[in-house]
Amino acid sequence: MKAWDTNLLVRHLAEDDVAQLRVVRRELERASSRGQSIWIADLTVVETLWVLQHGFGLEVDSVLEILLRLTEDARFVFQSGGDLRLALERSRNKGDLPEHLIALAAKQAGAKKTQTFDRAVKGFSGFEVL
Repeated sequence: MKAWDTNLLVRHLAEDDVAQLRVVRRELERASSRGQSIWIADLTVVETLWVLQHGFGLEVDSVLEILLRLTEDARFVFQSGGDLRLALERSRNKGDLPEHLIALAAKQAGAKKTQTFDRAVKGFSGFEVL
């Protein structure tokens, strides 16, 4: 298995640089032909969200939808697995992706609640708004 950084994932999704896209597609095809997946870190997903929003001017809802579809692509394995999908879905309602990933990771580590000042996540069970 190989892992991708933000640059490769953005090229794959944005298809904005023909030469780099060719390389990305070749690497994806190589992995697929070997029966391997591409591993994507949570930080890569968060950076990709930021780049697509701020670098490409996409609305956050559009980017969240793109990333949700990406989690359905069997060629990729995500660091947080189902928790990433849950964090993306929660982000569509309230709060933002990094907050939800932090709370889900904290829960996996044994924390009962993630404390925050951010009232946008009030009502989600993993948070304690101070």
